[in-house]
Amino acid sequence: MDPFTVMEPKQLKSGKDLSIGFILAPKFTLIALSGFLAVLRQASDVGDKSRQIMCRWTIMQKDLHPVISSTGVQVIPWETFKDPQKFDYIVMVGGQIDSALPYDMTLIKYLRRASDRNVKLIGLCTGSFYLARAGLMKNRKCCVHWYHFQDFIEAFPDLVPVTDQLFVVDKNRITCPGGNSAEDLALYLVERHLGKDRMLKCMRHLLLDRGRPHDHPQTPFTEDYASILDPRVRKAVFLMEQSIGGETLSVDQIARQVNTGVRQLERLFQDHFGKTPAGYFREVRLKYGHWLLINTDRSVTEIAYECGFADGSHFSRWFKAQLGASPAAIRKQNKK
Repeated sequence: MDPFTVMEPKQLKSGKDLSIGFILAPKFTLIALSGFLAVLRQASDVGDKSRQIMCRWTIMQKDLHPVISSTGVQVIPWETFKDPQKFDYIVMVGGQIDSALPYDMTLIKYLRRASDRNVKLIGLCTGSFYLARAGLMKNRKCCVHWYHFQDFIEAFPDLVPVTDQLFVVDKNRITCPGGNSAEDLALYLVERHLGKDRMLKCMRHLLLDRGRPHDHPQTPFTEDYASILDPRVRKAVFLMEQSIGGETLSVDQIARQVNTGVRQLERLFQDHFGKTPAGYFREVRLKYGHWLLINTDRSVTEIAYECGFADGSHFSRWFKAQLGASPAAIRKQNKK
């Protein structure tokens, strides 16, 4: 059945409805699509029913061949590309980048046609790459996942990506880094189009504590990359943040990956931050540790290992030197 033929019951007639078309890139991220759709289905109907009443959505492609997500789960499109003007928003859902993205020209032309008809476009996850490739992000802010910052600036050197927000609304373009932030964006759209009551209903049913605002940081330790002018320093900071929680990189390893020597990298960091790469990296890890202390119940030892310190005592010494208080004191202070 065509999802756009569902009739709206009398008890739900209020406000403007919301119509969204989704387009899936190869290896799209399932969590971004499912999180967005979960909010829409709760906003659209009463109780836990899933009728498309106040919200209408469809999944489109140029053909009806299955699209494989980054998890291997396949999604079959519901229909081929529809008239863009049938939608309030068209959402381009991106995903995994492990090679050159397959920018299908039929898709690019469809996105351009939607733009020409003033339909609002959303780049979800790496969907922003597709909007940029179509030439639709010129003179606009573009929010990308911090992990894909380097990929984006290498692909689109004339655009400046935003990596310290959950999503960016810039006129008729919205970009969102994906993951759980897709739910925050969907809640924003539901409140805007259907009202706060509908948004709160979604949160209750999905067991969400709150909808995070657009300017909520993606991570607790993200650097404002746009303010770092030297590409070697920018990439070094990216590598530091990317390695937190995994195998901590040495300064020598970082220097090799940014194609410079250790001494040159130290001079660059002194010029930019007034400190060594090792000192800067330690501060980044301590910021993350501070966030974990306040927002989780993990032990100091667990946090120390997560942040790349040898043990709890090592972490505590540097933490107190940096913040002037012990981890235990900071945790106690923030629990009052």
